[in-house]
Amino acid sequence: MKRYLVAVMCSMAKFCFYCMRLNLNIAIVEMIQTKTSTKWDNLNGTATTETSSQQFDTEIATYAWNEETRQMILSGFYYGYTVTAFPGGWLACRVGGKPIIVCALILSSILTALIPWSAGISSDFLIVLRVLDGIAQGLNNGAIVAILGKWTVPHERSILVSIALFGFTFSQVICNPLSAWICSAYTLGGWPLSFYTYSILSIVTATVWVLLIYETPDEDPYISSKEIEYIKSFDTEKEKKNKSISIPWLSIVQSSAVWAVVTVYVVDNFGFYFIITEAPTFITEILGFDLEATGWISSSLGIVSCCFVLLSGACADVFIRREYLTILQTRKLFTFLGIGLPSFLLICMDFFKQSAISCLILLMLAFGIFGCTNASITPNVLDISKHYSGVLVGVMTTLASCSGIVGPAIIGELTKDTNTFEQWSLMFKIVSGVMLFGLTIFLIFAKAEEQFPLNQHFSKQEMKSYRTMKSTSDEVQNEVQHSATRK
Repeated sequence: MKRYLVAVMCSMAKFCFYCMRLNLNIAIVEMIQTKTSTKWDNLNGTATTETSSQQFDTEIATYAWNEETRQMILSGFYYGYTVTAFPGGWLACRVGGKPIIVCALILSSILTALIPWSAGISSDFLIVLRVLDGIAQGLNNGAIVAILGKWTVPHERSILVSIALFGFTFSQVICNPLSAWICSAYTLGGWPLSFYTYSILSIVTATVWVLLIYETPDEDPYISSKEIEYIKSFDTEKEKKNKSISIPWLSIVQSSAVWAVVTVYVVDNFGFYFIITEAPTFITEILGFDLEATGWISSSLGIVSCCFVLLSGACADVFIRREYLTILQTRKLFTFLGIGLPSFLLICMDFFKQSAISCLILLMLAFGIFGCTNASITPNVLDISKHYSGVLVGVMTTLASCSGIVGPAIIGELTKDTNTFEQWSLMFKIVSGVMLFGLTIFLIFAKAEEQFPLNQHFSKQEMKSYRTMKSTSDEVQNEVQHSATRK
């Protein structure tokens, strides 16, 4: 069905965006001439720090950047990301999500392809390029949620949003080992080739978006009449007549439900992006694995997370459709699982510091369980505001992107003189405390009813019997199957 294709293409766009963003986390290990690493003695819990210079029989460039410069390069992306996250959500409500996603893909692919050239000029120039890349990619989050709001129905939001966001998690499975392999393959071109690879993939994805994806079901010439009727059946009469909607800014600012989801989104991003950005460095320099092993380990983190993303999305919709739990109870449950459990696991790492393998297992579980929030936080945005979801996600992303600046800055400050497990353990505790604070706010103030209805009948329309929805959905699916059989 076409709404699932839209979710899959949102997922593909996410995959490209995050591969272009995260590739530098792996490539930068090969780009730096001097590396500091920690060799573990797991029998007595001691570690020896070694500093070495890379000596390659190759003409591939490397650079003498210190730890502070490296963290500035990694965090520079988020300075730009902060600037356009909110305008991107606002534009998505005004001009639609598709043109923004396509433009962001093209701009980001061009800037990514220019990274090897900019690094050769200076680290400052590379930081500026990363800021510009963040500006381009900051547009996408609100646009993707805005287009999902036009294609999803209430009892399928968890799984469709999980599919749409799956590309981010899947990028961990593909990007980390592929980037590590390309960066280590000096005969193929080494680390510069990794940036060109993801740039080309993004251009191809943007082309598919232009050809196959439409802003709304009404504009799609290939959607079946049954499916478009099914999707539109959840619109109120005012929604069908009025597609130009003014944004109730005062009501949004005053809503406790909005601030609850904004807070939990920010702390979720703080923890998640800290791990995703710093995990390669932690695994390589603290746990003592080489670059290729780090790539495969990072991929394993992504595989575990992929399982939790899809499983949690499917389970959440089953709980709602069969009325085992209310929508609100479901959102709170999966938020607790996705934030509370990883916080506990990160704190526990300090008790297993004598074993690199134990720390790795705890990190893998924490990262994987983060995937449960895909079935709760973003779907909750659509629960409380279907029509202004792009704007809300823009606000959320603007605030959350600060975590991409704060996390690397803190760990850079903690490790600028010495790089030890104790310093990283302190950072893990800080991250856990921040996440538990946001989780508490969400559990107390979260709601799942439409907060900004276009008319007084909206909530009743949106919250109609899920048994009736399931019956309608089954009829549509049976009709599609019969049509396929006749063909």
